[in-house]
Amino acid sequence: MSCITLKQVAELTGKSEATVSLVLNSKQFHRVSPKTRREIEAVAERLGYTPNLQAQALVRGKTRSIAITAVGMTPFYNEYIRRLTHLFEKQNYNVFAFETMLNPEREKQVVNWVSQGLFDGCICLEYNYSNRSFYDTLVKNGMPHVFRGWNALEFYPEHMIRVDYRSAISELFAHLETQGYRRLSVIIDGSSYFVEEDSFSVRKSLYYELIHNRQLTIDPEAWITVPIDVENHLHYSYEKTREMLARCPDVDVLIVQSAADIPAVYKAAAEAGRRIGADLAVATFDRIPMLDYMAPPVTYIHEPCEAIADLVAAEMLAQLGVTEMNFSSRKVEAVLSVNDSTLKAM
Repeated sequence: MSCITLKQVAELTGKSEATVSLVLNSKQFHRVSPKTRREIEAVAERLGYTPNLQAQALVRGKTRSIAITAVGMTPFYNEYIRRLTHLFEKQNYNVFAFETMLNPEREKQVVNWVSQGLFDGCICLEYNYSNRSFYDTLVKNGMPHVFRGWNALEFYPEHMIRVDYRSAISELFAHLETQGYRRLSVIIDGSSYFVEEDSFSVRKSLYYELIHNRQLTIDPEAWITVPIDVENHLHYSYEKTREMLARCPDVDVLIVQSAADIPAVYKAAAEAGRRIGADLAVATFDRIPMLDYMAPPVTYIHEPCEAIADLVAAEMLAQLGVTEMNFSSRKVEAVLSVNDSTLKAM
């Protein structure tokens, strides 16, 4: 099969070779309208025109690589990474996911790599008070970026998906109150790099705000922080939950931040002689496949990860000039799903 040339692509699109070259081989591709770019790229793809990507990157100043930062490679973040990888690979982009473990130096390093041109854009899957300053350079310099985070900042960057947990958490607290539960323990992820109160002030403040004026209390002695970078994370969660239940027998609700910790929490509860769905309620965040195999089924709050990932990818591709999209910071609601773990048997 003969090599497809720029001239052949130009003839089929009715565009000049110079215009085709601008789109396929030049770092000045933005001089061509998005509509014309798509037409040329579609014909080039149909003909099998495949320029050397390394050579193309040198000429155009593009790497066709996207950096993603995530707190950890947990089932929750992995769901995002899998979906985003699929969407970007369809557009011939490579995805590189970086686990920050809430280590500020790791996160700053990734941002530096993007600033140096080693990646075409950056996606942050956990944008919050603690790390937002790390990304200021990308925002100020207009480098392609999209952020996902809780809807709890006083100022939102333009390219951000804000996940609103307020309504779902409020519904959960109302449900627990109706079921007759009263005293809460919170099991939350933290890090050795931050003081928990600072790094998760948004989540903690929201809990205390929404529990106000309800017949519920958060037991300060039953607040458990599980460092995300601790060795044997599940065993740590199990041990701390078991110790807390022995220390705080009045606790009748466990709010577990990471659904991946649920097996450890269930085991600790069983060994403490507690009956989930009777004298102990358990609720978590994230909808992960593991929950389908837990008994009793777990009440959870989840965000529409696939829909959010689609928005994130579409906005990044628009900033890269691949597609067109009118985007502004937008809010997406999390949803409560009530199951047997918080329903008292009548």
